[in-house]
Amino acid sequence: MVSFIVSGRISEKYSWAVTFIAPLFLLVSALSAGYVFYTIWGDQPYAVQWSWFTIGDTTLSAGIYLNNISALMVLIVTLISFLVHVYSTGYMAGDEGIIRYFSMLGFFTFAMLGIVLADSLLLVFVFWEMVGFASYMLIGHWKDKPEAAAAASKAFLFNRIGDAGFLIGLMLIWTNTGKFDLAELAQVQGIYSWQTTASLCLFCGVMGKSAQFPLLTWLPDAMEGPTPVSALIHAATMVAAGVFLLARVDFLFTPIALDVIAIVGIITACMAALSALVQSDIKKILAYSTISQLGLMITAIGAGSSSAAMLHLFTHAFFKACLFLCAGIVIHVLHQAQQQAHTHFNVQDIRNLGGLRKKLPFTFIAFILSGSALAGLPFFSGFLSKDAILTAIAGWKGNDFSWRWIVFIAAFIVSFITVIYTFRMIWTVFMGEEKSTASLPVVEPPLVMRGPVALLAIASVWLIVSVNPFHYHGWIFNVLHSGKHFDLGIISFISALWITLAVATSYFVFRKKTISSELLLNNFYLDKLYTSAIGKPSLRLASMASFVDKKCIDGFIHVAAYAQVTTAHFIGWFDRAIVDGTVNGIASLSRVAGNMTRSFQGGKIQLYILWAILAIIIFLIWTLF
Repeated sequence: MVSFIVSGRISEKYSWAVTFIAPLFLLVSALSAGYVFYTIWGDQPYAVQWSWFTIGDTTLSAGIYLNNISALMVLIVTLISFLVHVYSTGYMAGDEGIIRYFSMLGFFTFAMLGIVLADSLLLVFVFWEMVGFASYMLIGHWKDKPEAAAAASKAFLFNRIGDAGFLIGLMLIWTNTGKFDLAELAQVQGIYSWQTTASLCLFCGVMGKSAQFPLLTWLPDAMEGPTPVSALIHAATMVAAGVFLLARVDFLFTPIALDVIAIVGIITACMAALSALVQSDIKKILAYSTISQLGLMITAIGAGSSSAAMLHLFTHAFFKACLFLCAGIVIHVLHQAQQQAHTHFNVQDIRNLGGLRKKLPFTFIAFILSGSALAGLPFFSGFLSKDAILTAIAGWKGNDFSWRWIVFIAAFIVSFITVIYTFRMIWTVFMGEEKSTASLPVVEPPLVMRGPVALLAIASVWLIVSVNPFHYHGWIFNVLHSGKHFDLGIISFISALWITLAVATSYFVFRKKTISSELLLNNFYLDKLYTSAIGKPSLRLASMASFVDKKCIDGFIHVAAYAQVTTAHFIGWFDRAIVDGTVNGIASLSRVAGNMTRSFQGGKIQLYILWAILAIIIFLIWTLF
């Protein structure tokens, strides 16, 4: 928050200073988070509360609650945010809105930390909305880019739809318990009918923030924002908020709600993985990959293993941030090379790339390491965290065949597809012969951009999870795990063989071939479906309402107004012509009669003779006729 305030107060004249000040504040945050993590990890939770506000006899409190999950998230958020800040000093150099950019990065991180540290659902909702606002500002950072403005609006709208459900869930929880405090809600005994409805309403908020089916189409469009923003949103902050919230309030979810969560999660994972197969934009491939991996995490929570979901969230934060920052390097250096060579092509379209391993060897190695973790190859962190998820789902499905077996099989299929689209992306960008980039003077970026990437690439290996490269039970999972223990060692062996088969398939089948599908390219036409089912009817309803308003309501008002004006004009004429005319006529007649009468006694002999002659003439005429 201090970074947000201080960065925003810097004058445009000294805009360069923000590239030092903002990362410095985030370094302090990351070091503080490291100390907090060291203090809390594996120990008793820490809580502190203050009185927030009072309504009637009810006083609501706000405070900080730190346990193992929140301490881990604080470390992830601050560390990834710090690395993104450092990386951004090189990537965003020369940007006109750099002060606004770093200021909103600080606010975004602050809001996410608020979600993580909040001790009540109401306070979580406040920070939840702040994250939505900050993401809107960052996605639409380039205001002169219409696509970025549209993507920011779409993200904001989709999140509002989900947050409406979140708000209803808060109402239901308050109505039935009179509490928002998470520690007190955890003590509620029994399973009640309202809990299913309330927890599913909370899940609606998660569907919006974490881009789950059907509210998933905003996330690929959000790639119109700066690449470091994409890395921060996709790795450790906004989309991770939904998974964290589910893990934080898992005690509220009933078995029915958890089954719904598992189904939604696996549908999302499958749809996004299939869509990633055919995308040509490197950032959109990574975006759909994020949605797919989030789907797996949500499925794990539905299967009753929030610890496996949090483990994958931890590993995913590092290797996905690394992948996005590597993609940012490719985009950044190619843009610079284009300016020098005075040429232009879409540098995000992987079909225009190829052979970049020779010109960008550092980026290639980092991409290989983080891509291997994404694909879930053995000896990388992603293999262990996915193994934890698959093991949890395997134990959850039971021995008797049911619909849960379909979820289990689909999870394996998603892991297979993940290898394919990751291989396709790496092969198309870095292997083979150069295409449009052959004549460009491409060089590696400065150290300030390579440093964060190197750290994230190193964090993609298995050692950050466990010493044993084939067993996920390490310092993270063993501390977080408190539920039923599924130790199906055979899953690791099957998973390793499955991934190896996927790599071989990718190499021999997809090395030179491409997959084309309009259905997958357009994300199963969900946007068109929304436009047809919701957008167009809403516009027609709006047009109808506008017609009724303008033609009927406004028409009636206008007719009434015209009638009133006409009546007023008639009354005015009647008043002037009839009423005033009668009064004035009588007065004029009286004046004429008076004048005539006065002329009889005016003292003029000529008038006396005139009136006498007139009288004689009238008398003669009257006598004759």
